[in-house]
Amino acid sequence: MNTFLSLIGFVGFFVSLIFLIIYIIKKKEKKRVLVSMAICFVLFVAGVAMTDTESSTTSSNSEDESKTESQTKENKTQKETEEKEEEIPIHPDELEADITIRKPDSIGTVYMDATYTNNSEYPIVAYELNVLLKDKNEKVSLSNFDTVMPGETSPKFDSFGPETQDPNDYELLGLEVTAKKEDGTKLYIEYDFKLEEAEWWESGE
Repeated sequence: MNTFLSLIGFVGFFVSLIFLIIYIIKKKEKKRVLVSMAICFVLFVAGVAMTDTESSTTSSNSEDESKTESQTKENKTQKETEEKEEEIPIHPDELEADITIRKPDSIGTVYMDATYTNNSEYPIVAYELNVLLKDKNEKVSLSNFDTVMPGETSPKFDSFGPETQDPNDYELLGLEVTAKKEDGTKLYIEYDFKLEEAEWWESGE
């Protein structure tokens, strides 16, 4: 509508200008033509101004809607992440391993010693930490199958370590844990540290 108004004003002003020229040449009364030109000019200016205002309002509303949609998606993602973390029966931080690299033995083999403290509410009956030795590109497991009660620290367990003896030359890939619930049900949890994901299930066996 605003564009149509400015278009009428422009066309009317142009037509009035032509008549004005004709009237000047023929020396006729120019008052009506000048009034018509003034009206058309006002219509043109008003239409342009209203169009700019509408465009600005539409752009502002579009930006607000975009920001709102983006914020909603961000809040939803954050909420899903928080809910997912809350659902994990045992967080890996509650079973963090303390790893020490030994000096090479008499034949030059390097081992790693590990323990973990059970800060969860469940007894842990199996603990297997999957490790990548980056200097040799080999995978090893640090495993312990002693029952470790809540608040207790596990016995020491070991596996091969990086020949460089550099802590930067091993990477923790994942953790597999078996816990025992009060009703005797076993809780199995597998953590993938690279993907920051966890899967778990229960079994009555």
